[in-house]
Amino acid sequence: MKKPLKKLNMTIMLVCVGIVFGGLYAFQQYKSLVAGRAVTEIQNKIEVVSTYTASKQRWTEKITAIGNLVAIKGADLSPQVAGNVTRINFSSGQDVLQGTVLIEQDTTQEIAQLLSLEAQEEYARQTLERDLEQYKVNAVSKQQIDLDWSNLKNLEGEVQNQLALIAKMNIKAPFDGRLGIRLVSVGQYLNVGTPYVSLQQLDELFVDFYIPQRFLGTVQAEQEIEITVDTYPGKVIKGKLIAINSEVDINNGNALIRGRFKNPDKKLLPGMFVDVNLVISAPKEEITLPQTAITYHSYGVTVYVLKKTARKTNGKIVYLAEERFIQTGAKRGDQVVVIRGVEENALVVSAGQIKLHNGSAVTIDNSVLPKNDPDPKPVEH
Repeated sequence: MKKPLKKLNMTIMLVCVGIVFGGLYAFQQYKSLVAGRAVTEIQNKIEVVSTYTASKQRWTEKITAIGNLVAIKGADLSPQVAGNVTRINFSSGQDVLQGTVLIEQDTTQEIAQLLSLEAQEEYARQTLERDLEQYKVNAVSKQQIDLDWSNLKNLEGEVQNQLALIAKMNIKAPFDGRLGIRLVSVGQYLNVGTPYVSLQQLDELFVDFYIPQRFLGTVQAEQEIEITVDTYPGKVIKGKLIAINSEVDINNGNALIRGRFKNPDKKLLPGMFVDVNLVISAPKEEITLPQTAITYHSYGVTVYVLKKTARKTNGKIVYLAEERFIQTGAKRGDQVVVIRGVEENALVVSAGQIKLHNGSAVTIDNSVLPKNDPDPKPVEH
């Protein structure tokens, strides 16, 4: 009885093992079938993309930077002599000419001192004249005449010094320009060096900006610069580069550049931030692409170029996508120069390339295109 029972158990075990292995084999065959169908569907799937035809455009290479406007003549005016303000002869924001008296300080004491010195000067002059008459008849010595001359010259110097002191207390504009906000009131005591108003000459301005040191070989004095500012959209002001700093900033490798331009309407003010374009090459023809057409990888820069096939789907021509490595150059707005890798008139994918691989089948739908503006402007709402 035991031997038939053992044979039965062995048979059941073998049948179960066979069922398990048979199920695993069937599952693997099913997986392979499903994976094969998925790969076939992916390979046969036709993606929809937007395209751009690579074309040559007139290109002027420029360096772009953020600049800061600086007054050619500008100063925070402050007194050289302390005193009480007795009169203010200007208004905030007023245009003034050189020599205009802006502030008058109390000079009562200084004028009294001046009168005393002038009286002493006159007495010394009369004394000299009398002694000269006496010297002619040898009534006084030559030493007395020398002493009289010395005393007169000393008093003349003190008078001139007092006049200069009074002049400094009637504070004048040192150059033509526009005044800022008044910072002083009548009756206020002004200490030496305390600013009372800003004066800026606005007919012409400097613009200071930095460029990377690699561009230093392409810039020189008298090159044209273009200035734009968001305060006045669409307005382009032209000027000239006038100086390159004698050293490069050791912290970032940038060089300070200074330009100069006319500001006849006096709308631009010192301290404003502006966009600066510095032209560094003559106009030439370059192949360009929209920035959206270019994909940047850690291993290189690529685009997808389309090749026409004989196939059609839903009445549309089917293309094959070819991934190419390219070399890019300067950028301008939404555009990028392609130095190598794409020829003129090549059909390049400008949107939708994220879903492509080398050899993907695609159709074209250009009903919505990405921007390709060489000089885009922010949209105002």
